[in-house]
Order: sequence, then C-alpha cells, then structure tokens
Amino acid sequence: MSSADLEKRLERVEQRVQELADRDAIRELSAEYCRCIVRADRAGVVGLFTADASLETHFPAGSGQADVASSGTAALLKAYDGIAGMELKPTVHNHIIELAGDRARGFVSVEIRLAQAGVAYTGAGHYEDTYRRDGGRWKFQRRELFVYHWVPLAKGWA
Repeated sequence: MSSADLEKRLERVEQRVQELADRDAIRELSAEYCRCIVRADRAGVVGLFTADASLETHFPAGSGQADVASSGTAALLKAYDGIAGMELKPTVHNHIIELAGDRARGFVSVEIRLAQAGVAYTGAGHYEDTYRRDGGRWKFQRRELFVYHWVPLAKGWA
C-alpha cells in the first residue's frame, strides 16, 4: 500500500471516528436534557440550547391544548419556569441523527411520566431537533416536540 493510500485510509478512519463521537455527543445532549428536566434545573436546560434557539410544542388536534413556541434565551427560561412545579420524568430513545459538519438534524422518541397537583400523567411523542456545534459543544438550535398523548394516567391514552 502506498503512503498516499494509507493517508486516505487514515483520513476515512478519522472521519468515521469523528462521526461516531458527534453522534454520541448528540445522544448525550438529549440525555442531559432529561437529567436537567428531572432535577428541575431550568438554567441547565436552557444552557443546552444555542442563544438563538427555538422550542415548539405541538399537541394533537382536539386535545384542548394550544401549541406553544419560544425563541431566544429569555423566552426559553420563561418557557421552562413551570418545570419546578411538576415531577417530570422523561425518557428518550430511538435516536436518528443526520450529520452535516457542524450541524445535524435528529429524531428522538420521548415518553413522559409526571405528577402535577397530585395527579399522575402519561405522555408520549417525539422530538424533531436541529443541532449546531457551538463553542465545540453540540447544542439544540431548534426543538420541536410532537405530542401523541398527554393524559391523566388513570384515564389512559387509548
């Protein structure tokens, strides 16, 4: 094998290792988001977003809940004000990540258990995320939550 061929192979290996590291960092970003939510750490949650980030939540038609949108750090802090009053327990899984340099897009499923005013709720849905490497760290640039159901546990989702 020539030195030029060896260099090309090493470059491909380095690219693949970087891709794997980026995917892992993005999965950890989602896990850290969940950990901050469980701890009701709204500053920690918002620190996972870029300064120009946006968050949208879409509820199913007929649910009686209005879609919500926030953009920018101040609006995100306000949007996460309510997490201190709930016992939120989100679990994320089924990541699909599409990398494009310092940007990426993703899909991740979420299941949520929470208690609010003494009532247990269950929720499920998925996030469609846009990520950006910011200061060497992956962050959320845009999160869209598509809620499948958000109902009292006693009622059930079906």
